[in-house]
Amino acid sequence: MKKFNQFHLVEPSPWPLTTSLCFFNMMMSMMIMFSKMNSMYFLISTMLLIYSAYLWSQDIHRESCLEGSHQDIVVKGFKFGMVIFILSECFFFFAMFWSYLHLAQTPAMEIGGMWPPKGIMTFDPKGIPFFNTIILVSSGVSVTWSHHLFSKKNYKESVVMMLITIFLGITFTALQAMEYYVSSFTIACSSYSSIYYLGTGFHGTHVIIGSMLLMICFLRMMYFHTSVNHTAMMECSIWYWHFVDVVWFFLYLIFYWWGV
Repeated sequence: MKKFNQFHLVEPSPWPLTTSLCFFNMMMSMMIMFSKMNSMYFLISTMLLIYSAYLWSQDIHRESCLEGSHQDIVVKGFKFGMVIFILSECFFFFAMFWSYLHLAQTPAMEIGGMWPPKGIMTFDPKGIPFFNTIILVSSGVSVTWSHHLFSKKNYKESVVMMLITIFLGITFTALQAMEYYVSSFTIACSSYSSIYYLGTGFHGTHVIIGSMLLMICFLRMMYFHTSVNHTAMMECSIWYWHFVDVVWFFLYLIFYWWGV
């Protein structure tokens, strides 16, 4: 394809469509998991999403490292796109917090005129939620330290810290799933349970996506597909991970601490 500008014109690719379908399938399977407590469909959907995202990342790697198509202006476009994406997600979670606070301040008579509704056994904020907060804060520190070490060309230590971050992210997801499993209420019980599962569920989805991005960064570091002069993928992934950290901090304060 001929072009008359310095922007990279990508070739036709199936991965945006397959990744979108896999993501939609994962969200549907999450709803099934909430209602029927069957997590197998959700795990399969998540693995398919990871595989599709991995294949997509392979094409991006080919365009960047082998074809040299990612000039400076293209990289700036990537970073600007990530900033816009994170900003849009901020509005999404702002709407979530607004809904929770509105429901908490004006509880309906159908749920007893109280918040949380009568009969809902909420989670102890000093239990799993507090431990998850420590995990995410620690992961934010470790991924920042990994980037710092990488910029200093301490590649071995940087890879170790990135691996620690991925492990912390997976641990967070596992503990969140455990919290759902032992929960005494479902998403259909009341307005409290609906907004709780919606907020924490979407945040958990962002953690899974962030973990996938960090896994891709880890593999690129392992195979020396990135350098101190080409860290756009790593920087965007780290920005996204810090966004996930900040969102969880507000989720913890509002959903687990203030709301109960």
